[in-house]
Amino acid sequence: MQIGKGKDMSNLDERMRLAVEWFERYQFSDGAGGAGWGWIHDVPPNPQNTAEVVCALAAAGIPVPQADEVLHLVRRQRIVPPTAGAGEFTGPIDIAWQLRAMHCLGVPDTDPDVAECIRRLIEEQDAESGGYRMSGSIGPVSLTATSAAMHALAPYAAANEEVARVTLRGVTFLALTMLSDDVRAEPLYTAAHIVSVLARSEFASVGGKRARRASELAIERILDSLADGVNCNGDEYFLRGDIAHTWRHLGLHSAVGALLGADGKLIFHPAVRAALTSLFELQEMSVRLPSRGGFRTSSEGFVTAYSTTSAFEAMVHARAAVGETANPGKIFDLICRADGAHHSDGQVLAKWGRQRLIMNSFAGFAVFLLAMTAGLTIVAHGAELNARYENPDWPVKLAARALVIWGTTVIAFGTLTWLTSRFPASSSRVVAAAVFGGFTAVVLPIVTYAI
Repeated sequence: MQIGKGKDMSNLDERMRLAVEWFERYQFSDGAGGAGWGWIHDVPPNPQNTAEVVCALAAAGIPVPQADEVLHLVRRQRIVPPTAGAGEFTGPIDIAWQLRAMHCLGVPDTDPDVAECIRRLIEEQDAESGGYRMSGSIGPVSLTATSAAMHALAPYAAANEEVARVTLRGVTFLALTMLSDDVRAEPLYTAAHIVSVLARSEFASVGGKRARRASELAIERILDSLADGVNCNGDEYFLRGDIAHTWRHLGLHSAVGALLGADGKLIFHPAVRAALTSLFELQEMSVRLPSRGGFRTSSEGFVTAYSTTSAFEAMVHARAAVGETANPGKIFDLICRADGAHHSDGQVLAKWGRQRLIMNSFAGFAVFLLAMTAGLTIVAHGAELNARYENPDWPVKLAARALVIWGTTVIAFGTLTWLTSRFPASSSRVVAAAVFGGFTAVVLPIVTYAI
């Protein structure tokens, strides 16, 4: 896939081009015949982050710069001297990424390193669960490592019976983890890992209805989490040799890519559109900064290779989702506006606990009409009560004005519902303050004085 240049280039293509330029700008030599990427720009390259970039570029059909040097680094499992506390990359998670990168770089199945990676992944699979640990035989079975292993082994399952058995056990483990409400599947990023694996064409017939239901459940969990605005990121701790490591998971980046990779039509879902907008806000666009084109881990985080590759893959899926339209640029601009929402989408108007009141502008307008009708009827009853007596005493006046206040309040709430759903980009608090301020300061005094 070519990233276009020119005046007619869509905003998405521009962002992808800037990300590719970031990859090119921060590719460095390792000093030992290899080249690649580190987790941030000022850290020497390592096989792990380099493999991630390779897979991201391959997903977009973009040639990997200095491919021979990159392959030389990917093949290595030990960095000497150790950089950033990581000298060995020999755990299942590392082997999985190494295998994926070699496949993306066109290394044949008969290559000794490919065969060794496949053998290691077969041996490292947990005999009881079918999952994988992040590194070695110590620690819990990890959904992250299992997902990485399934992605790595998927291209070899059709031609290798033993690999097929291993992937069947791994996919089944992921599906059962989601269906059994395992706590490991609760975080947003783990649900994204499961969706991305189950969406692969190689596993379309693996697991049957159980796997399909697990994928549907994981997608529902991701959409609910995105709509609720929960904290997307999370940490996973593991040992690489004798060194303790923290794997920083990026839920937003992974979730958008997983959803659009599983079903491109989800790009029209309001939560996905809003998530895309939030993701784009993490890209550094300032021409004055050398990190331009890279993506941050969060609004306060750093620009890293992992966050940029994850976001880049999400953009690849987004581009594919609109690629069949006559004008992808215009369609994408409609899909992903600056505010990330449209009044015809369902808006969360109120929340209490985990429950949400969702309504779009059409339903909001219907509520406004009903509230206006009911409110005017109540106000009319108050006016009629006051007019019934020539000189009403104070209880009658009090009752009449109470009816007027009640009816005006009903109209105010109906107006608030409509305006909040009609202008989703505006703050609900600002709209509420304007509506009730206007009714309290203008409408209510005039009506009550007239009565």
